[in-house]
Amino acid sequence: EKEMKNLLRVVLVLALAAGLTACKKNVKDDANADMTAGTEMVLEETTVTEEVPAQEVSLGAVHFALDKYTLSADARKIVEANVQAIKSAGAVASYKITVEGNCDDRGTIAYNIALGQKRADEVKAYYVRLGIPAANITTVSYGEEKPVCYEATQSCWAKNRRADTLLKVN
Repeated sequence: EKEMKNLLRVVLVLALAAGLTACKKNVKDDANADMTAGTEMVLEETTVTEEVPAQEVSLGAVHFALDKYTLSADARKIVEANVQAIKSAGAVASYKITVEGNCDDRGTIAYNIALGQKRADEVKAYYVRLGIPAANITTVSYGEEKPVCYEATQSCWAKNRRADTLLKVN
C-alpha cells in the first residue's frame, strides 16, 4: 500500500509537470506572429498617480490663564502666525486643521472637558475671522488627558492650559 501511494505521488507530479509545460507560451513567437500577420499593436497610455500620505504638523500652541478661554494679545499673535503657515500650506495642497483644547489637572473631568472645548472653539473662531474656512477646522477637547508637563507647579499647570493646532496637509 505504501508503494502504491508513492507511485501515485510520482504520477501526480509528472502529470502536473506535463500540464504546466503544455501551458507555457513562447512570447517571442507570439510577438512575431502578430507582426507578420499585419495586426496593429496599440499602446495605451496610463497615468499612474501615487498617493502621498498626509503630513501632520503641529503649529504654535496658544496658552490660557487659569479657568479662562479668551485669547490674550500674545495668544492672538500666535494664532496669526499659525494662519500664515496654514495659508502657505493651503496654496499648494488641501488641508485640514484640528484644534485640541487642553487643561491642567485641577478641576473635575467634566469641567476640564468643557473648558478645553471652549478653548478650542475660541481658537477656531479666531482662525475663521482671519480667513480660514470653518469647514477645514475641527475641534476636540482632551481636558486634562494630554498634559505636556507632569509637575504640580504653577509653571507646569500653565503649560498644560493650552490649545494645540495640528495642520494635516494632503
